[in-house]
Amino acid sequence: NLMLQTRWLTFGVAWLILLAGYYRLLAVPNRTPAQRVTVFTSLGYLMVVVWLVLAPVGLVLPDSYKALSYFYMVPYNLHPFVHVDPEFLANILLTGPLGVYCYLWRPHWSWWQVALAGLVPGLVIESAQFASDWLVHTLRVVDIDDVITNWAGLVLGYAVVWGLDHTPLRTLIKPFRLR
Repeated sequence: NLMLQTRWLTFGVAWLILLAGYYRLLAVPNRTPAQRVTVFTSLGYLMVVVWLVLAPVGLVLPDSYKALSYFYMVPYNLHPFVHVDPEFLANILLTGPLGVYCYLWRPHWSWWQVALAGLVPGLVIESAQFASDWLVHTLRVVDIDDVITNWAGLVLGYAVVWGLDHTPLRTLIKPFRLR
């Protein structure tokens, strides 16, 4: 029972870090109601993402279809695209909304900035999963495929809203932008 409680520790710490980071964003005066929707929904979205990627799965890993390597009992895969499965689409869908929020926060990023920013979620998520599994055995697999698909999700989400912002739908998007 203590082990299960310990597994939730990294998840709780991540939520506290997220809430502390948003404290200043939530306190900014002069935001329009639409901008407040952007801030609050992005916080809710990130809280769900943290739950999905750091909450302990509580299951024994099944025989993997990927050839996993181990570093101090932490399973990892550094061989991209060995096995394409529905998880690829799930990871793209997971970070697609992050691309939307990036556009709402930074609509004037160049495409190289978007591409570079796209690496951040996957690297942060996989690093956090590695650290949490190494420290308290949360039964997560660190996977290069996840970094790639998380990158694709952010870039696609940004591209979709960028494209919509260059159509008559711009009037619907503009109020939600923070800059």
